Amino acid sequence: MDTIKDRYHFAKLALFNVRLMHSLQEAGPPVSEIIAKESKRNGMVETPRLLHQGTFLQFSYTCLVWLWESAKIEKIEQGLLENLPDTAKRLDLQFPSSIVGERAVEDWKSVIRLVRNALGHGRVQTTDTHFIFSDQNCYGKNKESKPTELSLTWEDTAKLSEATIHSLTPILWPDAANKSLHSEFSEPADAGNASSREL
Repeated sequence: MDTIKDRYHFAKLALFNVRLMHSLQEAGPPVSEIIAKESKRNGMVETPRLLHQGTFLQFSYTCLVWLWESAKIEKIEQGLLENLPDTAKRLDLQFPSSIVGERAVEDWKSVIRLVRNALGHGRVQTTDTHFIFSDQNCYGKNKESKPTELSLTWEDTAKLSEATIHSLTPILWPDAANKSLHSEFSEPADAGNASSREL
């Protein structure tokens, strides 16, 4: 079975892929010609952008479900949660403001719980700019009468996913954590492109 350090490494590779696709998307010819050719070969009427809903859903599942679950199994989730607010601040990730439903979502722990459950159960709606994550507790003493929905832009979904990686770094490698983290995802209005500086 792979360890949390293995999964961390795979998540970093997923982050690298997102950044690489952004660079390739902006590269122009001949890269754009290769993308157009592959699009045509796959029967697409229009050439898609390399960063789209599927890209960010894959990245968020890798980080927020697959990698996070390893932190729970290895009993370091509490440290991950403790590091997350500071990491979010360093990534300029604001606490979500678009939350509708009866559940009290008042801290990053409750945000992560809702988003993880939505991803794990496929309860995610997509728009041209946002993901809408939905979760409902249908059992037990805290049973909810309707789902609670939390909306994040593609950009903020990517930042939250990246924050998971960086929040684990000082736990897994206490002497190697980058104290000068500067990373950002920028999202043009028509595409949700992502870019990031050095880890």
